[in-house]
Amino acid sequence: MRFGSLLASALFVAAGLVAAPAAAEPVTTGAPDLSGYREVPADGFVDSLVAQGEVYFQTPDGLLCAIRPAHGAAGCDGRLPNTRAGVNEIVLAADVADRGLRATANPQFVKPSGSAARVLPVGSKIVYQDFVCAVGEGSTTLCTKSSGDQLQWLEISSTGTGVGPATAGLPDGFPDPNDFVVGDDNYIVGAGAKNIFPVFTVDAGLTCTIAMFSGGEVGCNGNLPGASGAENEVFAQFPGPVGIRKTDDPKFDKPAYPGTVRQLPVGYRVSEMGATCMAIEGGVACYGTLAGQTQGFEVSAEGVTTFGGAPQEVSSADPDGAASESTAPSTVPPSTTSVPTTSGPTASSVPPVG
Repeated sequence: MRFGSLLASALFVAAGLVAAPAAAEPVTTGAPDLSGYREVPADGFVDSLVAQGEVYFQTPDGLLCAIRPAHGAAGCDGRLPNTRAGVNEIVLAADVADRGLRATANPQFVKPSGSAARVLPVGSKIVYQDFVCAVGEGSTTLCTKSSGDQLQWLEISSTGTGVGPATAGLPDGFPDPNDFVVGDDNYIVGAGAKNIFPVFTVDAGLTCTIAMFSGGEVGCNGNLPGASGAENEVFAQFPGPVGIRKTDDPKFDKPAYPGTVRQLPVGYRVSEMGATCMAIEGGVACYGTLAGQTQGFEVSAEGVTTFGGAPQEVSSADPDGAASESTAPSTVPPSTTSVPTTSGPTASSVPPVG
């Protein structure tokens, strides 16, 4: 739902949301076909000193790559073409929090022992368990994992660097975490025994918290574009509603422990316990999944958009300005406002007022 006012009652189905700037050109051509590459024996690339065996290789253009089945991952370290400055790692993995682009001082695909990894020649591929990695012309490196409905892939090339397929359960046009960078900062503020929730700022002055542990809440406080009722908090509860509200006691801009709240750079993301937030130009996009249900929100210069979430009755803020813990009522059928995990979901919106 796009909120022009907390009490707005007319809802319209949105055709799509404003996409975030990509951290790299997304791979849009689908899974690569590696059948035409010449298979070379994997034995010459296996580091047998690593438990359960891992494959390490170099590409002709200097990337250091590996297949690590025990970790369920493959990837490469080095300067990746067509990515943001500082991005030096790409990960192929099933978990959305693990896969994708990284800017890290802790490379995980560099051969840990013995001599340097062998170079995999152009036109060749390695098949190792359910992974296949190949080197093509023009600084191209490709990897796939599994097959059929479980197929995943990565592509490194001058025309597109990224991972696929697209993240499931998100509405058309909602930013995809595959296209955002993970840094080494976990955005935990201060130090404490139970200090596990990231707190960070984003463009447009919002401060956000991911407070997830077997469910929980993700939200941000600050000025919400298009909100006409002085709403200053956007939230998604797991399980529960998604929406905006006015409050005199904001809950997402106060770290549990004292310390500096750092900014999540545009084009970067942070994940915790099943929820992810992505910094976009002028705002943020956050979502999470619990018990197979995905829901979230996006704050941009054009307004606030939400998807999924249980319906909740509206109650006005009290005359003294006390916080209202309510969301806009939905007049869209539940099948439209909920987000299925196996088909293309939609978002509901209220055009910004004014």
